[in-house]
Amino acid sequence: MQITLLVEESKELISRGTIEHYSVKKAINQNKVLIKGGTTVSRISEKLVKKPLRISGRTSERGTVASFVDMEEPHSILIEGNNYTNIDNCFSETIKSLGSDDVIISSANVIDSFGNAAIMAGSEGGGSVGLSLGAWYTEGAKILIPVGIEKLVPGNLIEIIKNTSRKNKMFSYGMAVGLFPLIGEIITEIEALGILTGVKSFPIGSGGLGKAQGSVTLEIHGDESQIKKTFEIIQEIKKENLVFSGTKNSRVDCRFPNERCGVHVGCSYKSNQIQEKPLKKLGLITIGQSPRDDITKDIIKILSDEIYIYQKGALDNYTREEIESKFSPDENTLVTKLRDGTQVEIDEKYIENLIQECIYDLEKEGCKVIALYCTGKFGKLKSNSILIKPHEILHDIVKDLSLKSLGVMIPDESQKNQMKKWWDNYDINTTIEAASPYKDIKIIEAASKKLKEQKIDAIFMDCMGYTQEMKRIVERITNKKVILPRTLIARVINDII
Repeated sequence: MQITLLVEESKELISRGTIEHYSVKKAINQNKVLIKGGTTVSRISEKLVKKPLRISGRTSERGTVASFVDMEEPHSILIEGNNYTNIDNCFSETIKSLGSDDVIISSANVIDSFGNAAIMAGSEGGGSVGLSLGAWYTEGAKILIPVGIEKLVPGNLIEIIKNTSRKNKMFSYGMAVGLFPLIGEIITEIEALGILTGVKSFPIGSGGLGKAQGSVTLEIHGDESQIKKTFEIIQEIKKENLVFSGTKNSRVDCRFPNERCGVHVGCSYKSNQIQEKPLKKLGLITIGQSPRDDITKDIIKILSDEIYIYQKGALDNYTREEIESKFSPDENTLVTKLRDGTQVEIDEKYIENLIQECIYDLEKEGCKVIALYCTGKFGKLKSNSILIKPHEILHDIVKDLSLKSLGVMIPDESQKNQMKKWWDNYDINTTIEAASPYKDIKIIEAASKKLKEQKIDAIFMDCMGYTQEMKRIVERITNKKVILPRTLIARVINDII
């Protein structure tokens, strides 16, 4: 068998292989797993405890840079069973507490063909990770290094490390870095496939055009059952709409001046040897509570990397009890999501003033473009910035698609009358089905089956809560074109900002 894996597909495969490693499975059930942040490791964290990690240093098209702001989100965590602890402020102490039955998972920036790995260090001593390195090896924990073949370099890293350093570089795209060695069991795509299916594989090519830059092409040998299982895994991975893992705002590159500038040396952005454009600030308002990572996870695939998102929620300062007593619906029902992931129903008329306060707050942050991420109809909002209200945009786009009949999916049965009034303004026959995006996915599947039986040209999922994955489910069941508001509005934002 021969396969080609894009960079994010490789990371997905490696993360799957790592969590199936015997040491990880044993430690998760009986001991401890320490995870040190990075995009590959963040994907592992998402699988183990459903938590993406803060991405700190990274190599981007701008060079070796850090994140734009230092956030409270964890970069490194300790997992015990189904629970995790942020250990950013006690990393060294936690490393020293580990024993021979525990596991440390850390990726690397570079590997060589001799089995060596190394991590870039942009701060003095490599920060808490570099300064604790002795304890990584003396206390006996198993060290796993999940890393893609794309990080393979010619030469011997032992010799390369001798000849590089952070200091005295005359020019650097981003912070100047040195290297410190990382010793452990390396898990590339090859080892991951071996763990998952038992096949033998080897690279026969790397790189490519467009999205295939950084890809690896592998030849795979195994018996019929092994090849079949491998094929199924690769097909499953390729069906996913993968982007690199990590908390949304930590993906944004630092700009000068920045709170980290004092610990980084050699940066030519800091010395004004390189001039660059400032970040674009986007305000994102949800009618529920922020942050809405479920929304940003989908729209970051569309938005420019130069965009930094500031989120506000109309209900951020309220408890569920207060929301249910003050804002419960009696006319125009809106459905949204609270910070704990649960659904709540509110009336549109009660929260316009709260949304207005969010607009003022985001303008104070310097947001020149603000998007209301709700498909409801709001008419009295004021803004000195560009304010994107999706209702009119989405409805105008749909009515101009020359559709004779439209299926409309909405979150709640109580919204059917108001939705019918809205869509009756257009010369389109509508069939409306209710299915909440915040409850069991089977509800959406059932609504899709009902829409499949109707004579409709397309389906409009009329809520910002519906995800890309939900759209794919509706498309698969109905075999119809499906319009998803959150990504359609993201494309509008990208062109405006």
